[in-house]
Amino acid sequence: MYRMILVTKDDRDYQRILWRSDTSQEVKDYRLLTVTFGTTSAPYLAVRTLTQLAFDEGDKYPEAAQILREDFYVDDVLSGGDTVEEVIKISQQLKSLLKSGCFELKKWSSNSVEFMKSIEPNERSSKAHIDLKMDGKIKALGILWNLATDEFCYNFHLPENLSIVTKRTVLSDLQKIYDPLGWIAPSVIMAKMFVQKLWLEGVAWDDKISSILETEWLTLRADFQRINEVSIPRWLHTMKCNKQQIQIHGFCDASSRAYGAAVYCRVVKLDGTIKTALLAARTRVAPLKTVTLPRLELCGAVLLSKLLKQIGLAMRIPSAQIYAWTDSSIVLSWLSGAPNRWKQFVANRVIEITDNVNNSQWHHVLSLDNPADIVSRGMLVTELRQCKLWWEGPKWLSRDKIRFERPNIVPINLEAKETILVNLKIETKEQNELTLTKKITNFNTLNELLTTITLCKRFLNYKKHSDISIPITTNELEDALILCIKIVQREDYEEEIESLRKNKQIKGNSKLKSLNPFLDENNILRVGGRLRLADLAECSKHPIILSNKNSLTPLIIGDAHKRTLHGGVQLMLSYIRSKYWIVRAKGLVKKHIHKCLVCARQSATTRTQIMGDLPQVRVTPSRAFLYSGVDFAGPLQVLTSKGRGAKTHKAYISIFICMVTKAIHLELVGDMTSEAFIGAFRRFVARRGKCIHLYSDQGRNFVGANKELTQAWKEACAEFTGHVAARLVSEGTQWHFIPAYSPNFGGLWEAGVKSIKHHLKRILSTNLTFEEMTTLLCQIEACLNSRPLCPVDESDTDQIEPLTPGHFLIGEAPITIPSPSLKEVKVHYLTRWQHTQKLLHDFWSRWQAEYLSRLQQRPKWLKQRKELERGDIVLIKSDNLPPGKWALGRVTDKHPGPDGVTRVYSVKSGDSVVKRTVTKLCLLPIDSQP
Repeated sequence: MYRMILVTKDDRDYQRILWRSDTSQEVKDYRLLTVTFGTTSAPYLAVRTLTQLAFDEGDKYPEAAQILREDFYVDDVLSGGDTVEEVIKISQQLKSLLKSGCFELKKWSSNSVEFMKSIEPNERSSKAHIDLKMDGKIKALGILWNLATDEFCYNFHLPENLSIVTKRTVLSDLQKIYDPLGWIAPSVIMAKMFVQKLWLEGVAWDDKISSILETEWLTLRADFQRINEVSIPRWLHTMKCNKQQIQIHGFCDASSRAYGAAVYCRVVKLDGTIKTALLAARTRVAPLKTVTLPRLELCGAVLLSKLLKQIGLAMRIPSAQIYAWTDSSIVLSWLSGAPNRWKQFVANRVIEITDNVNNSQWHHVLSLDNPADIVSRGMLVTELRQCKLWWEGPKWLSRDKIRFERPNIVPINLEAKETILVNLKIETKEQNELTLTKKITNFNTLNELLTTITLCKRFLNYKKHSDISIPITTNELEDALILCIKIVQREDYEEEIESLRKNKQIKGNSKLKSLNPFLDENNILRVGGRLRLADLAECSKHPIILSNKNSLTPLIIGDAHKRTLHGGVQLMLSYIRSKYWIVRAKGLVKKHIHKCLVCARQSATTRTQIMGDLPQVRVTPSRAFLYSGVDFAGPLQVLTSKGRGAKTHKAYISIFICMVTKAIHLELVGDMTSEAFIGAFRRFVARRGKCIHLYSDQGRNFVGANKELTQAWKEACAEFTGHVAARLVSEGTQWHFIPAYSPNFGGLWEAGVKSIKHHLKRILSTNLTFEEMTTLLCQIEACLNSRPLCPVDESDTDQIEPLTPGHFLIGEAPITIPSPSLKEVKVHYLTRWQHTQKLLHDFWSRWQAEYLSRLQQRPKWLKQRKELERGDIVLIKSDNLPPGKWALGRVTDKHPGPDGVTRVYSVKSGDSVVKRTVTKLCLLPIDSQP
């Protein structure tokens, strides 16, 4: 075709080439006279020439000219007619029309034997046979057309042997599917969603994908092998004589992963039967960034509107015969509203949709009858071949009458722009002053109030050609302040001002009588006082009088607080008195400082709560170490060996303390890991007996040990059944953690750590080996277990031996003076056992009478305080940071104790929620909103 179109003489010199067959010949200069393959303008010139030919010769061949303008694609033509005679006539006109332009049509193909007989054999396609029973398949613009069955089909093949599955091979297989009209779009979209999943997984181009993804892809790939079994009838049963009975129906839908559209042709035949068939479909995967489902459904509607416009123009169907369907009432509501009501995203797409398809053409369809639901979710080829909803549309589309209904669309505000309404209200002067007084409470700072009033005054006094954008001056702010002062004074001291205006004395019962007030030249009430002759500024000798009940005074105090750089009470009072006389100012100043967040952060004090009752395990007699607390102390420097040049390494002390008797057990460990603690715990249990309840802080080693011990008990219990299993479970240790950063909850072991350090600091002068340190800790343990549980009264000469933790371990204090041996004394065994039991009973009786009764009193935190409430804003105290850098948080939950008093709270700070005791929280003086 290109070689039959001449280029204008002026442009031929741009198509010169140099050529010679071999190096022995001279280089020759050639000039190409026709349109040349490979040039950018070649396709346009070819199409433009055909269009011009149709325009020049259209009078002679009107039907052929129309086909030349509308049914040609570069050098291929696809067209047809209602009858064989019509098609033969059109072909003859096309030949004649194109021959007048020196073009010849070749490779004719048709599904009609009679038509093919009218074509010369040398002009027929080599694949088009007169005998249509033969499997003659040709390509029509890339689509395979089976002439025998008059159906479109696919010729899709994938490589058999796939050694490795990578992102590159997946995309290579996907690109082999050529489906320009989207007939198998539900299957293709599944592959596209799989590719998107590969991108989310971050798989490199040539890396093998995971086994799970590989299995999923191989399933899709095997299903694609059945694409060749899909065939689509070419004829839609449309005829030119029955064009008014052709309707185009489009459907759109969206899911969280994709959205799409499907268009169907509905034809009422001459005999009254109705045929429906799929025309085309389009799909898009949802973006990686999360988009709401209504927005995706709107994108599906945009896709459908474009497709309907394109098909309507191609088939020359009027808009009255085109219908759009969606199952989203939100999309229909958006389309029924003015675009300027919606936010930018929705407004732009509503405008685009209405430009393509009128709002009156949109209707509502049930989700079950929406074929676009298939294309938005995907379907395997195996299932798609038998899906009538996909190939023919909903069943009601084939009925005589279709109910075009739109549900009662309720106007929604989803994606609606914020509407700003402006009202103008006219008031009298008195009403205006009263309104201004109320408006002052809406401002947080004095400067903000004065700036607003100044701008309003500029607006009211605005004159044409005057510049209102100049910076605000000091005089303007001063005038605004005087205006505000006069208004609040008139409201608070109306009687006094009226009396002074009439040159009368104010009443004797007035609160201002002692100040001897007067009105200045601006009618502002000032203090007369006794300092008229003092060498002071006029504003200091006669300060402005302000009440402590109006809304302006707190703003003035707040301004003074900032100007004094968050000064204290006396500094602020001194600054304020230089210009203002505020009645009872000291109370207002203290109140403002208390509410100042900056000051509150710097002087934050933690809260307290009444000291709680002792836990039941501390006041109930039980075997020593059955209920224990644990903590770590250290580090200590321990020698690796004896002798000169020995290196040192860190070691730590693991402290176990009995919650009932205060007995202490010490273990030396090499580090603070969970494994080291588990070893120390096993040694402790082996020597002191099982511990059923263990209490500690939330150290990482303790939390890790708890997990490992819990898992070990579960594994052990799994090996036994029945009664043995139940007994084994009961032998386990239950771990209890106190709130984080709450040492007051673990005062028992914290005191034990303090006592151990007391002895170590006085005894430990040089570094010891691990063995020597272990020995020293055993001696310290004996000393600590020999301490009396109650103070010794020196004045009581008849007092028996003090009760110590050692009495509950070995029957006496470990470091007491040895008693006389009773080895030679013969005592009946039952009597000895009874004597031992009596001693043990005496120990517990003394423990209850002497020690337990001393725990009755609360040494501090004697008063029950008001509890924090959910929504309160607090500072979370950190011992390693100054108050100005403590984290800010909001109380989200309360955790009451057994007595109903809350001492632990859940606080949200940033993105995390932490538990803290009340002694680590500082309430900020603001009104929190939960």
